[in-house]
Amino acid sequence: MSKDENYPSEAQLLASLIKRSGSIGMNMASVQRSHRFPLHIFVQIENMARMADVSVSTIINQLLSVGLESVKENLTEDEISQITLIKPEQIERPTKSLKVDFVPVEEKFKK
Repeated sequence: MSKDENYPSEAQLLASLIKRSGSIGMNMASVQRSHRFPLHIFVQIENMARMADVSVSTIINQLLSVGLESVKENLTEDEISQITLIKPEQIERPTKSLKVDFVPVEEKFKK
């Protein structure tokens, strides 16, 4: 459980996704960033996504949440405040919307 016993931990949320006994809904702005993963880690991420029938991106985001939650358990309140503070220049950076525009396949390939 998380610090608030009324809510599951991030790890419990991820496990419920993998077991297909739960779901996660997120509505947020996102920042696109390229990252190189060690193969043995990425294979596990892909396998979790397959098991959960969700995107690799969903699993990566949830794993990051699990890790951040775990690290915060070993930090002081001041340190947590420093890493969770959002500065104006950070919020002003270009972000991507999670809105997906659906284009039918036949429209995409029209000449």
